Amino acid sequence: MKLKLGFIALVLLLSAPLASWADNDLKDCEACKDHPLLARYPGSFLLGADQKGFEEAALPLGPATQNESGESIAPKTLNVTGKRTRLFYFAPPERSALEVFSNYQEALQKAGMSVLWTCSDLQCGNDFASQALELLHLNHLDNTPESSLGFTNSERPRYLLGKLARAQGDVYIVVMAADKIDQQRPAIFVLLIESKPMEKGLVTVAANALDQSLISSGKAVIYGITFDFDKADIKPESKPQLDQIAQLLHDHTDLKLAITGHTDNQGGADYNNKLSQRRADAIVAALVGSYAVAANRLSAQGLGASAPVASNDSDEGKAKNRRVELVKQ
Repeated sequence: MKLKLGFIALVLLLSAPLASWADNDLKDCEACKDHPLLARYPGSFLLGADQKGFEEAALPLGPATQNESGESIAPKTLNVTGKRTRLFYFAPPERSALEVFSNYQEALQKAGMSVLWTCSDLQCGNDFASQALELLHLNHLDNTPESSLGFTNSERPRYLLGKLARAQGDVYIVVMAADKIDQQRPAIFVLLIESKPMEKGLVTVAANALDQSLISSGKAVIYGITFDFDKADIKPESKPQLDQIAQLLHDHTDLKLAITGHTDNQGGADYNNKLSQRRADAIVAALVGSYAVAANRLSAQGLGASAPVASNDSDEGKAKNRRVELVKQ
């Protein structure tokens, strides 16, 4: 079993050589594939998989409990967003859920994963498998009917929620395993959430909308001008938004604007101030150089993380704070 993360390539040794076996009733689902960060347990079949470019997930972060009537109550959760991948496997029948689960846990921890919460069997709480299935929407997994029944008629559930820290965005990983009685083999569910802000800059604010915002509030917030990480080079896909800002300036020849750059709170204050200043300067340079806007009508200022519009405690908040503002002078 291999796990790859950046330059990490880890090979796990199984407790014994994997016996050869064949099962004519099982095969990988059509067009399904493993996640590039995490290979499957040897000999497993991938029966269901799906992927969403940006989705939210409520990841169980504690045991299921009961109310006074004995009804199962969902566990507390960690709510995250990002690129979501869900995978459902049947492992070889001669392996136990404990063995398969332990291999996943060992591989992930050796790759730097921190364990946020884990449980086994009764530690997971009352009817945990069903609660987790509902929270993770495993019953709505594409490709296979087996996935909707993945943890029914199973015993000894094991669950792990971990976090892999990466410069390009953290990865949250769920591994859930149980011995499936009717199949006499372990059922394995793997979920990965690759944290990233929702892709922005896909909608351009038109010149007339910018004008209305300047009239009503004295400024206009822009997300349609984007930059590569740690750089001040304007991405080509920012051109439609630059076109509209230039149109605004050409329509209102007496208008003067301060272009202010804003960042999230990643990095030190001095770093963020300088980065946002370079980006604001780049926008002014583009408007002057490519759109013939008079330089004396524009000024640039980098404010770094000093004027947030949302909390920096979440990826969504950080994405809102990474912006450009046009301020009427």
